[in-house]
Amino acid sequence: MINQAFRLLKFSVNSAVENMAIDEAIFRLYDELKQETIRFYSWKPSTVSIGKHQNINDEVNMDNLKKLGFDCVRRISGGGAVFHDEFGELTYSVVTNSNFLTSKILETSYYELSQLVFHPLTKMGLNFNYNKIHCPSVFSEGKKISGNAQARSSDTVLQHGTLLINYRPEIMYSVLKVRQGRSSESMVKSVYQHVTTLTERLKQDLTPQAIVDFLQKELVVSKHVKCFYGELTLEEKHLANKLVKEKYKTDDWLHSGF
Repeated sequence: MINQAFRLLKFSVNSAVENMAIDEAIFRLYDELKQETIRFYSWKPSTVSIGKHQNINDEVNMDNLKKLGFDCVRRISGGGAVFHDEFGELTYSVVTNSNFLTSKILETSYYELSQLVFHPLTKMGLNFNYNKIHCPSVFSEGKKISGNAQARSSDTVLQHGTLLINYRPEIMYSVLKVRQGRSSESMVKSVYQHVTTLTERLKQDLTPQAIVDFLQKELVVSKHVKCFYGELTLEEKHLANKLVKEKYKTDDWLHSGF
């Protein structure tokens, strides 16, 4: 486990462009600030995020997205399209230095970083392990509960991950396009068969705020990782605001697919 002190940022609910701009600002300023960070956030409105190299026209039904009042944003991390449901998903991001990771293998580094978030949840009764479906993933009792993606620049690592609290597969596959030869109905059925949620596994009604309150408390007292409550610096806030205006709100970035 990483032997560095992580700054825990306050849970926030933001627009898609704000969420991605804040994560990129923390990532880009890491070399200057030398500060490991864990951030938890949710999305308002619900949003589809696509990976850095994806073509938005191949992944997103924009007509349905607009009808439902949802957003779409491109991440700087890789991986596939993800539906972030404002009513049922918590997202985490971790920024650190790859030299601090025990694992030097890319795939297992995902699991090492996701363990920062999922190890405390064992105290709530969650059993989990690791496998891969489209991306390095966290599973509970044989079903996927979290997907993860990374961006790297030199030795700096940004990892995005999801924690599914509740899900609405019918809504998900009204805005995500399906592969040729598949139908939305078959994809919805597959989600119910192969994906689970914290609410289902822990058998209690949960909210993103309740999960964050538990996680942050456990992380601060954890013997496995050092954490302290912190805030964004003025430099990070300034860069995030700049990235919102000059990058994430622009059609050039959203439709780039490079």
